[in-house]
Amino acid sequence: MAALVIVAVLMAAFVLALYSPRAALLTGLFFGNWGGLDVDLGLRLTAYQLVLAPLCVVSLVRLLYPGQVPRALHLGWPFVAMLLYVVINSAFQVAGLPGVAINNSIFRTPEVRATIQIVLYLFSVSPVVLVPWLFRGTEDALLLFRIWFVSTLMLAVFGFAQLAVYYTTGYNPIPLGFMNLALGGSAPWLREGIVNLDGLFIYRMNSFAAEPRYLGTAFGLAMVAVQGLALALPVVKPWRLLGVWLLLLPALVLTYSTSGIAILVLGSLVLLPALWLCRVPVQRSLPTVGGVAMAVVLALGGALVVANDAGIPVFELLSERTVARISFDEALEDFDLAIAKWLADEPWRLWFGGGVGNAHLYSQPYLLPEHAAYSEGQVYTAKTLVLRIVSEQGLVGMGLFLIFYLSRMLRAEWVRRAPELMPMLPLALTLLAMAMASSQILTEVWFTAGTLVMLAGYRSDVRAAARPLAGAGGAVPA
Repeated sequence: MAALVIVAVLMAAFVLALYSPRAALLTGLFFGNWGGLDVDLGLRLTAYQLVLAPLCVVSLVRLLYPGQVPRALHLGWPFVAMLLYVVINSAFQVAGLPGVAINNSIFRTPEVRATIQIVLYLFSVSPVVLVPWLFRGTEDALLLFRIWFVSTLMLAVFGFAQLAVYYTTGYNPIPLGFMNLALGGSAPWLREGIVNLDGLFIYRMNSFAAEPRYLGTAFGLAMVAVQGLALALPVVKPWRLLGVWLLLLPALVLTYSTSGIAILVLGSLVLLPALWLCRVPVQRSLPTVGGVAMAVVLALGGALVVANDAGIPVFELLSERTVARISFDEALEDFDLAIAKWLADEPWRLWFGGGVGNAHLYSQPYLLPEHAAYSEGQVYTAKTLVLRIVSEQGLVGMGLFLIFYLSRMLRAEWVRRAPELMPMLPLALTLLAMAMASSQILTEVWFTAGTLVMLAGYRSDVRAAARPLAGAGGAVPA
């Protein structure tokens, strides 16, 4: 069943990629956070991958035909250097991987999986090339943002519906793994997002985003984006944005996601400095910003107190979802703690890492007993992106990534001439800071990077087109 569905989806995606590659890329972007639409055949496949992979294949094939070479994409040498380094560094390390047993699939044996991970890395960064190839200019940049934002709002709507059914009937209509089970994938079991506090069951929203932490991260990111729009765009009505923000706030809270809350807090702290660094003026007065922030904090605090007085142990829940989950000997969680201990034990790895997707092979001996009970023999990566990049690609890979991303921001600086794109650069910088704290927003990072490349290239194209006009009224070149 799973194979038939995958083949059908791939065929439809190939047709879409052939006849409307722009629509194919937008469809992939839409499903970027819909990780619950997945199936495990020994290798986990998501709707995002099934839609985007055919577009990558079609685009590569088109390069072989005359006249199909895309215009200059202005990717820059840092991007090329980053790709070459990651591929060569990871391929070089495949033969020397530890022989750690990974459960139930030939695709998850160390050597096979490490090779697949190199291909998947190239696939994950494909939006950096596809976006500037298929899109161009201000309107397209706004279109990409709208598609992503509408997708996030739809996840919130489905999430509210999920909890309404869950609390009224006791039946979860969207449990974790429901699609994999329905399609007959491997490891066909369901998991429920439930927190049990002294016999009180609290259901966690996961919608179609797989785990609640992925959903919470998406909501936190969207809320920071709304804040950026409210601060940088004078033409947008602030109360309309506040309404959207207040819709996302309870959705984030109902995921009970530590990652989502951390993303929101970090993004909110970084946003104003990012506006200043990118020289984007804040369009709202300090009393307005402070008043709205104070009103939200007071309302949220009041709601927590009322809920606690009503017998709902909200403060105990907050403790369990935050400080109680962190090891007291180290300020890191489970996987990150083990990976950090491995790097501390082998400091030379800090320079080159262990190759893409291989950190779990080296760090499993460092898992604490309570973490090894559910993590040993499993595939995992660091939850913070900074630790993930360092553990896989080392400080060299981290440096190349930052040079690429920041250089595209500098080249795209002309967007300040387009009023509707004023929040683009500070939000891109804020996204980078948030991504360092969470590896769950890599899709947004690569699409943002692709948009920056597109805008940088558009600036160069406009300048090139204007050069012949410079001689207007003067001598005609021979």
